[in-house]
Amino acid sequence: MKRVVILSVLLAMMLPLRSNPRDTDSADVYLITCAPGSESYSIYGHTALRITFRGTGFDMVYNWGIFDFSTPNFVYRFAKGRLDYMLGVYDYEVFLREYFMEGRAVWSQKVNLGTPEKDRLFSLIDENLRPENIKYRYDFFFDNCATRVRDIIAQSASDTIIFPVLEKKKSFRQLINPFQEVMPWLDLGADLLLGRQADRKATASDEMFLPIYLKNNMLNTFIVHGGVQEPLTGPPVTVLDIPYPAEAGNGARVPQAVLYLILLPVLLVTFVFRMPGVEKAFDFLLYFIYSLVAIVLVFTNLFSEHNALHYNLLILGINPLIPVLFVFLFTRKKAISISRAAFALSALWLPVMLITGQGINPALIPLVLIIVTRLFKHCDFGKML
Repeated sequence: MKRVVILSVLLAMMLPLRSNPRDTDSADVYLITCAPGSESYSIYGHTALRITFRGTGFDMVYNWGIFDFSTPNFVYRFAKGRLDYMLGVYDYEVFLREYFMEGRAVWSQKVNLGTPEKDRLFSLIDENLRPENIKYRYDFFFDNCATRVRDIIAQSASDTIIFPVLEKKKSFRQLINPFQEVMPWLDLGADLLLGRQADRKATASDEMFLPIYLKNNMLNTFIVHGGVQEPLTGPPVTVLDIPYPAEAGNGARVPQAVLYLILLPVLLVTFVFRMPGVEKAFDFLLYFIYSLVAIVLVFTNLFSEHNALHYNLLILGINPLIPVLFVFLFTRKKAISISRAAFALSALWLPVMLITGQGINPALIPLVLIIVTRLFKHCDFGKML
């Protein structure tokens, strides 16, 4: 990935797009959409712009989806919301070859821009390619490879762009779920971290953060030229005809099944069999794991710059009192009052989620029930009778 970044920057410095009106007349602009891939970072698909100058051999792709895994503290920066993406430029044939090797379909839509609008687009791209602008702060829902293309096309318009009006809106969470279901554990992880912001209903323009929705919604988007509404893009033309990856099928329920299988022995040990040694081992392992999750939830709720991670009510079900209880457990001290408070918060999680409308991944229910069961055990409610 690093090699691609370096090559892209070098090409960007050598290939300014500003041109005189005669050159712009010969230019064609295409929206390029790539199907989802098999890697975790590619399951949502990809978007880029292709620009050609007829009769010149100039045929380049402008890609706002470049990032570098070797960035220091990559995972922390991503979670914190401080990961920078950048604009890269490379030959269209090189771009297609990459997606052919990955087994991913590619579609092309010609963008209906007049000569002044194309000239404006080229100026905006050149501005993006300046060293001080080539990087941008990535945001999955609101500032990514697809929204950058949507916005730069909209900014190029001389008049109005009219996005379609949806009869039935979906939430951001509902939009991404079908893409994530091919990786069920990733789907669970996303729903574990996403807060109530992800349950906001998305407009047609909002939906365009996903490349496939950008492609489809562009078909019903219009641009005003001389007081007349015209389609903003032509219909998609298949460039690489490669089938989608197989759907998740029953595999989507694997995390849910695994967590219920873990819940079963926890229930048996807690309420049926008296096995103090096994209970202690369960408690040490479970409180340790849930303490880590609780700390992550505190971090994402309070300190991450990703707004979509804020107001995550799962912080009730796996709450910050659990790490405190782990310390007491480790030091072999009882903390009945804290256990009761933690139990009350965890027990409130599901009704609060249902009332507020935050999306619930079915696998989160057994995940929370596991710790609720052990918290109940340590509450010593029998002593209150």
